[in-house]
Amino acid sequence: MSIEGLRLKLLTLKRKLPANFRKRKLNKNKFTIISNNCWGGEVYECYNLIKQSPTIGLYFMSKDYIKFIKDIHHYINQPLNFINPKDSKYYDIVKNQKRYGTYPVARLDDIEIFFMHYVSKEQAKAKWNRRVKRIDWDHILYKFNDQNGCSMNEIEEFIALPVKNKICFTVHKEYLKAPYIKLIKAPKSHQEIRASYEPFGKSKYVNVNDLINSL
Repeated sequence: MSIEGLRLKLLTLKRKLPANFRKRKLNKNKFTIISNNCWGGEVYECYNLIKQSPTIGLYFMSKDYIKFIKDIHHYINQPLNFINPKDSKYYDIVKNQKRYGTYPVARLDDIEIFFMHYVSKEQAKAKWNRRVKRIDWDHILYKFNDQNGCSMNEIEEFIALPVKNKICFTVHKEYLKAPYIKLIKAPKSHQEIRASYEPFGKSKYVNVNDLINSL
């Protein structure tokens, strides 16, 4: 096993083993995390909670994610239309990813969603539709990071969103323009943060327990 593989395995154990203890730190078990990558699913796992968001096990390109959350009530009511991965408008950007082409890609109106942790269109559609019904609009957290083509433009659009509960993780000091943007330490070779480096529970970067309790 590679060093990175071992790190991810240990991280999974760190999330899951104390999950029930960590859950006792929360004042609610129903809340929705809308995320541009897999972080939301990892957070639900770290509390041993059912996943209450459709944005689980997938990712958006940053421009599409900002469009999605700006008009989420519109997009969430659109049908998923699965496409050939080679027909993605981002194909030239994502085609060299190790697993690209092995997982479903769908359009939701004019944005695209990459279901990287799903094995079939049927699985992705079923879980998306089921989790859409679980959204708790009264307790919702919007999460963003500097992945997948993010630039200062998307950071500023996220900052300007008229929503109370939001957080953004980054490895770039120049993005620190609001108190809810958190600088995360990652390997120097990383030009963007990855979900596996983003904090959960109580960490030195942010207390996610308190963040959820404040929703």
